[in-house]
Amino acid sequence: MLLELTIRNIALIESLRIEFAQGFNVLTGETGAGKSIVVDSVNLALGGRADRDMIRTGAEKGSVQALFDISRNPRAQALAAELGVDAEDNLVCVSRELSRSGRNICRISGTVLPLATLKQFTALLVDVHGQHEHQSLMNPAKHLEFLDAFGDGTHIAKMEAVRTAHAARTTTASELRRLLKDASERERLFDMLRFQVEEITSAKLKSGEEEKLERKLHMLENAEKVRNGVETAYELTYGGDGRSLSAQEALLRASSAMEGIVGLDARFEKLAGELKGLYYGVQEAGAQLQALSEELSFDPRLMDRIGDRLDLISRLERKYGATVEEVIAFGNAAKARLDSIQSGDARISELKKQLKAQDRELRAACEELTQSRHVLADEFERGLLEQLKDLGMARTRFQVDFKAMEKPTAEGADQVEFLISPNPGEPLKPLASVASGGELSRIMLAIKTLSINRGGVDSMVFDEIDTGVSGRMAQVVGEKMQEIATQKQVLCVTHLPQIAALGDAHFRVEKSTDGEHTRTDVVRLDHEGRIRELSRLVGGAEDSESSLSHASHMLMDAQERLKRLMAAQKDNETLNG
Repeated sequence: MLLELTIRNIALIESLRIEFAQGFNVLTGETGAGKSIVVDSVNLALGGRADRDMIRTGAEKGSVQALFDISRNPRAQALAAELGVDAEDNLVCVSRELSRSGRNICRISGTVLPLATLKQFTALLVDVHGQHEHQSLMNPAKHLEFLDAFGDGTHIAKMEAVRTAHAARTTTASELRRLLKDASERERLFDMLRFQVEEITSAKLKSGEEEKLERKLHMLENAEKVRNGVETAYELTYGGDGRSLSAQEALLRASSAMEGIVGLDARFEKLAGELKGLYYGVQEAGAQLQALSEELSFDPRLMDRIGDRLDLISRLERKYGATVEEVIAFGNAAKARLDSIQSGDARISELKKQLKAQDRELRAACEELTQSRHVLADEFERGLLEQLKDLGMARTRFQVDFKAMEKPTAEGADQVEFLISPNPGEPLKPLASVASGGELSRIMLAIKTLSINRGGVDSMVFDEIDTGVSGRMAQVVGEKMQEIATQKQVLCVTHLPQIAALGDAHFRVEKSTDGEHTRTDVVRLDHEGRIRELSRLVGGAEDSESSLSHASHMLMDAQERLKRLMAAQKDNETLNG
């Protein structure tokens, strides 16, 4: 139940707090006073469309805060617990804050949550009926939603089964279409990939190969220079040239000379050891130079082979990647794609079988949902006609018309449209083409009344539900809302005195100006205030004795009717145990 609504800097409202009653709350006021602002603020708190233009002129931020009692709403309690929302004493505060910068903050009991989560939660608390729902009723495409909303948990499970089956079929069909798309293109791609894979595979590339070959080629290109350098180094280091000592022989002699005098000075011994070490080092270098000299040979054919190999690698790199590693990676990827295409025919066959099975599952789920909808439609028709009887449309005929769809959707295989015959002797016709504004209002009210018995939300908001009704029908519509208010909290914006008189709490929306600024306020009326406001709604002057007397009697009759209604309800509860 909505206990309190606090509005700050929204439209013409600077700061306002409204405490609502448990039963039937009515809001009235002059045209343009700002009644719609209150409903818009409720919608904003519930997660409705937020626009920076809603912020009061001169203010940087605007906010709406709604306090709810969820003690009689187990679904809301469960979701609050799931979200980790504080609900001390079963009180939950929902708020929205808008800023001119475009920032939009949603909170539930102080916890910042995404807008989608806020909407999910508040959908369990309040049902707002405004002019847009009249338009929905005029749109046959929306009629299926009205019917399904009347369903119980079993019906909802059947709807979910259809959605799940349809989603699975859609996924399979999408993959199958992708594989079947342009068979010639798949064949061309297959040939191209096969050529690429064969070209790269036959090259037998190895990581780091190019660098090794380039070093080898560079060596071969400088073979004569290398050979001369190695041979000269070998002769000077190890072999000698016959005219002078080699470095090895010279070091050996120097070491021997020093060894002859090591006993004379410690420094001589040290130098002798160093010369001996140099001798061994030069001897090792000479051996390596000798081995290297024996290995060196110039083979023009080897040079040609290395050049050809490097040309092949360069050609592959121009086509498939900047390095050998990238060419190898390209080949692996092409091989994977080729394998995928090669297995495509088998996958297509598999998907076709899977799609047939999923079609059968979807059709079966749709058939179960259709059967459930027909049972639901019978109950919906009977309940709606009973409600319309109370609303002065006793001789109305109403029918939920079904048409089978060739192609099932996520909503099933049913196309539903509401047919109506408001007057005896007239055939059933589409609701959108027959019903007047007043009849639409009463049909919508009848639907809302039916929803009471389906559990649902604790509070219902009716914005201009009385469109197109007046006189006796206004009284009937008001009495129906009063009946709803014995079980649900009702907030109703109205311009009809017959409805306003039936409220448990009456709020007047007033607009005032100080010459520079205009503001809207909401005042809860006392008994005398209600009489004056009803007098104004009746059409007379607020202080006219006759209109005041009429308004007083209207209020008295409404209160007596409420007493009888509550007594009857109490008797029914007693009889039902």
